[in-house]
Amino acid sequence: MRNQCRFLRFQCTAGRIKRLLCRFSFLLLGLATLSSLNAAEGNDNTKIISGILDDQPHAMAEEVLRVAYGRMGYKVKFELFPGIRSLELANKGETDGDIARISGTQKEFPNLRPLATPVIHIQGVAFTKSVTRKIKIWGDLEGLRIGVIRGIRYSTIGTEGLNRYFAEDTTHLFRLLADDRIQIAVAVLDAGRIELHKNFKDSGIHVVGSPLYEAPLFHFVHKKNEYLIGDLNRILQDMAAHREIDRILNAAMIRLMNK
Repeated sequence: MRNQCRFLRFQCTAGRIKRLLCRFSFLLLGLATLSSLNAAEGNDNTKIISGILDDQPHAMAEEVLRVAYGRMGYKVKFELFPGIRSLELANKGETDGDIARISGTQKEFPNLRPLATPVIHIQGVAFTKSVTRKIKIWGDLEGLRIGVIRGIRYSTIGTEGLNRYFAEDTTHLFRLLADDRIQIAVAVLDAGRIELHKNFKDSGIHVVGSPLYEAPLFHFVHKKNEYLIGDLNRILQDMAAHREIDRILNAAMIRLMNK
């Protein structure tokens, strides 16, 4: 009888331990699930935007997007690539969008959706050391050795059929010009000003003629992020109306000149 009682007490104790272990296992499972959900939520809270490597207009536009996304509660991580590669990754959905491109980019990259409000405006101009002819339109560059940056769509389109060389970035472009390997370098005016201030102060490089191209650049998101467009547009419109975008861009340009 005594042994039987001990056996029953052992069974009861073992049963309680088993129930406690089960409850503990469920608790651990719940904590793990909650942790996974929190991690997923944190990842959803960060948007990865691709942009052009060593490109001053994109570096300036980054600051505008950082503020706009921040007001929606998102963090933004910018990943930079050569020009076309940046668009290809955004179009595939491997990033959440591209920093800023000319209108019509979606025709070549159909998975991208443009915002309606520009994040930056650009002027494409001709820089030279020696050319004195009047340059007002793309055709005025005929017969000259022209440099453009690979992956920059406005200058690639504008110089099609002309005698052009491709540079990897603005610094490379201006080095080709400084070394007389090209006669004209087509670049965004602000980008050229930054480059001259930092690296080519005594080169004799200057703007010739009037702008060949003027246009706003728009932020593009991958189609999976279409739900962001309405709020982003409203925020950017408000920032533009209060001239906040201009102030951010001016501050970014000063920072890049002194970097």
